[in-house]
Amino acid sequence: MPGPIKPPDKRINRVTKNVGVVRSAATKRPPMPRGLCPAAKDAWATYFADVVSGVLRPCDGVIVLRWIANVDRYLRLISEADRAPLAEGSTGQDIPHPLYGVAFKLEASIRADEQQLGVGPANRLKLGAQFSEAARTLAEINPEAHDGTDDDPRAAIIALAGRHTGTSVEPGAD
Repeated sequence: MPGPIKPPDKRINRVTKNVGVVRSAATKRPPMPRGLCPAAKDAWATYFADVVSGVLRPCDGVIVLRWIANVDRYLRLISEADRAPLAEGSTGQDIPHPLYGVAFKLEASIRADEQQLGVGPANRLKLGAQFSEAARTLAEINPEAHDGTDDDPRAAIIALAGRHTGTSVEPGAD
């Protein structure tokens, strides 16, 4: 027979391990590197507008800078290769543009960085971060906890048992 159910903060496994509460978005982001193409600038801005950027620590800056530099390189190389997707090989045959090979190697590095940074739905889930609603303050949350209702189903069972035994048991009373 299984033991008691552990509360979420006591469970340890690779999917639900608590990495701490995350603020709504990174409040102090590193400066955007200069010279990025427009699509890379958008990627940078949207990453730091997302709550997942709140897990970054100062030592993670290298990963973010490598990621965005490679995103910029990838986008530029793919754009260049797409202008002339076929090139002439050494014996005159058509071959894929050589820049595709370099771009696809960059793509592998980008994917690895995205896993670390939690970019993409599956990567966010694997990150296992608990996201908080930063806009809600403790003062806003407390009234919900003390509104007179008890969401704990055990409280209803205790009250029901009290009615059957003739004793008065108030949920939440110590």
